[in-house]
Amino acid sequence: MKQENEIQELKDRLNAVEQQLEVSSKGSKLLRTVFIIILVIFLLFTLIGIIQFVSSG
Repeated sequence: MKQENEIQELKDRLNAVEQQLEVSSKGSKLLRTVFIIILVIFLLFTLIGIIQFVSSG
């Protein structure tokens, strides 16, 4: 009986940890997506600047 209670407690703890990881992974996915978008915009502007510099010279 005691062993079954311990197993149930471990399952509950595991479920709680999995839920916390799921929430944090959603946040990190959003942060990663925003970072990638900013990086792409920066690279695009840099490329446009290089093209304008080369074509004016």
